[in-house]
Amino acid sequence: MTQKDCTGMWSRSSKLANTRSKQKKRAEFHARLQARVIGVDMSTIRSIRWQRLKYYPNSPLYPTVPWNKDTDKPLRHPTAAEVSKACRIADRKYYLMNFGRVVLVDPSDEDSVIAVMEFTPWDQLTEIDKENLNFISTFLHQSKEFINPVSSSTRSWGGKMWGIGWRKSQDFMQIFGRYIKAFPPSKMEKFDNIFQQSKRLGEILGDYYKPQSQFLFTSSHFHHQ
Repeated sequence: MTQKDCTGMWSRSSKLANTRSKQKKRAEFHARLQARVIGVDMSTIRSIRWQRLKYYPNSPLYPTVPWNKDTDKPLRHPTAAEVSKACRIADRKYYLMNFGRVVLVDPSDEDSVIAVMEFTPWDQLTEIDKENLNFISTFLHQSKEFINPVSSSTRSWGGKMWGIGWRKSQDFMQIFGRYIKAFPPSKMEKFDNIFQQSKRLGEILGDYYKPQSQFLFTSSHFHHQ
């Protein structure tokens, strides 16, 4: 065996050991994060896809589109060439998540989780699941008449959305209901009829969110006691 062969074997062995060490550290990190942030029970013991993220603070999809800082809106629509370029950027820097149970770890704080998402194929949904989704989507559509869309100043391209979800906490001095539109008294009854359904909506969302992270609900319960 020549010195070159020995050097090559040592190099491969060193790379393999380094890879195994990184895998072990990553597994230990995920186990610690799951125990501290997500929680471990029969619902979370299933396989988790840990998704690593990279933060791009200065990487807008449309850097050449002029922006009105006062209104926080673009001054024009992107051209066909700009859209094509944005698609290439998205293909290179963004990853589509559409299956399994995914946990997104905050790239700026490794002890924090941005989101826990679980995707269920339509053919695996129960009839109750489908009824619940139909109720949620109908509620969202009806409530748009009374709710202002939520916009984000950090969005890559113009866009607003209506959304509902469960939040563990509320920011200090945050005003509840500030997104409700002003509407005439003649619509008060319609408004009341729609939002009388919010109790059922909250129960549905809670039932779906709770299995994702029993730990978050438990910690919130003790926090407010």
